[in-house]
Amino acid sequence: MSNGTEMGDNPSEKIEVVRSSEVLFTEQQLIIQSLKQELEVNKKRIAELQDSIRRLTADFENYKKWTAKERQTIERTAAESLIKKLLDMYESLGKAVSTKTDTKENDFIEGIKMIYKEFSRILKSEGLEPIPSVGLPLDVYKHEVVMQKVNDEVPEDTVLDEIQRGYLLNNFVLRAAKVVVSQKSAIPENTQNSEKSEEDKGG
Repeated sequence: MSNGTEMGDNPSEKIEVVRSSEVLFTEQQLIIQSLKQELEVNKKRIAELQDSIRRLTADFENYKKWTAKERQTIERTAAESLIKKLLDMYESLGKAVSTKTDTKENDFIEGIKMIYKEFSRILKSEGLEPIPSVGLPLDVYKHEVVMQKVNDEVPEDTVLDEIQRGYLLNNFVLRAAKVVVSQKSAIPENTQNSEKSEEDKGG
C-alpha cells in the first residue's frame, strides 16, 4: 500500500501530466489560429467572388441595354430606309386622289382613294407624320430654305410656301420640308438719308 501511495505521489508523473496538458493546449491553440487564418482567407475569397459577380451582373445589364438600343437603332434605320423609298409613291397617290377627273374614271379614283387611305393608316401607325410648315416660323432642324420672298406683312423668316412636304418618323426628322420663307424689303438708301437729314434738322 505504501508502494501505491508512493507511485501516486511521484513528482515526475505530475510533471508529465502538466507537460502533456500544455502541449495539448498549445496544439489546440495552433489549430484554432490556423482555422481562423483559413476562415479569413475564405472570407476574402468570398468577398472577391461576390464583387466579381456584382461586376459581371452590372456588365450583363449594360450589355442587355446596349443590345436593346442597337436593335432599336437598326429597326429604326431599316424603317427609315423603307419609308423614304415609299414616300414618292405615297405622295404620287395623294396627287392622283386630289386630281379632278371625269365621271368615267370615278370608280378608278375611288379605288386609288381607298389605297391611299390604307397607305396613310399604315405609315401613321409606323410613326410617320407630316412636318407643319406654312405660316410658322422657320425651324432650321425641320425646314430647308430653297427660296426667299419679300413680304413685309409677316415677321421675317416666316414660312410662306411649301415646295416639298417634310416628315417626322417617331419624332425624328425623316425628311426636312423644302420651304419658301419671308424676308423684309430693303429700305432705299435715299430714304435713309432723308430720314437722317430730318433728324439733323430737328436736332
